[in-house]
Amino acid sequence: MKVIDFHTHPYLSRDEFMCFYPECFEPSPEQLRADVVRAGISHICGSVLIKSRPYTAGEGFAYIRECNDKALELKERLGDFYTPGFHIHPHFVDESVAEIERMAKKGVRLIGELVPYMHGWSDYSDKRLHTILEAAEQYGMTVSFHTMKDEQKEMTEMSAAHPKLNFVAAHPNERELFLLHLERLRKFDNFYLDLSGTGIFRYGLIAYGVNRAGSEKFIFGTDYPICNPRMYCQAVLQEPITDADRENILYRNAAALLRL
Repeated sequence: MKVIDFHTHPYLSRDEFMCFYPECFEPSPEQLRADVVRAGISHICGSVLIKSRPYTAGEGFAYIRECNDKALELKERLGDFYTPGFHIHPHFVDESVAEIERMAKKGVRLIGELVPYMHGWSDYSDKRLHTILEAAEQYGMTVSFHTMKDEQKEMTEMSAAHPKLNFVAAHPNERELFLLHLERLRKFDNFYLDLSGTGIFRYGLIAYGVNRAGSEKFIFGTDYPICNPRMYCQAVLQEPITDADRENILYRNAAALLRL
């Protein structure tokens, strides 16, 4: 069975290696590929985050563009194995729109994972962000965004304000927040949830979600190298859902969103 990991943070070197125990590894794109293939994953997606150097406002959009350039370099090295994700920033509207246009010309149509707290912004209701998302709609982008615990209203309003733009929330989280995600999954045709990060280790979460929102609304993700990718593959295989549901989650849904 094919497996598309929608949510990774790939790396060229230790500078971008997001693992909590980096001492155990010698990070490289070759290690990345070997790691996820060994877990059963056949394709990865996601954006580069620079762990070694936190974002500072003084760097402006140059820092964001550097992350995106690293993703493009990884694409050159990993080829069809990798779908890049790229960053935007609501404090830099013109630059972000230009970045959308640049990436679209290269065939890249995945924005994010957006991680606001790592890049100096935090509010999904920011009008400047919505201006950028209007441009993203025109290019048929898909937006992956980090779940912000205290921005439930803002996440809902963002999805409602851009009905032609597909949003993929990252991380199911614990039951209380997962149930709020399920409400959005049922309400909005353009809202999806990826299974990376916190939540999937709670047995029955996937089956519960599939029973209430349908397997078409869930996207497989691991948050590698923060999380162990094999554990996430095995979690989906273990849940009491049908093989058709598993195929939707593991690759069909992501393939449809990203035109793979």
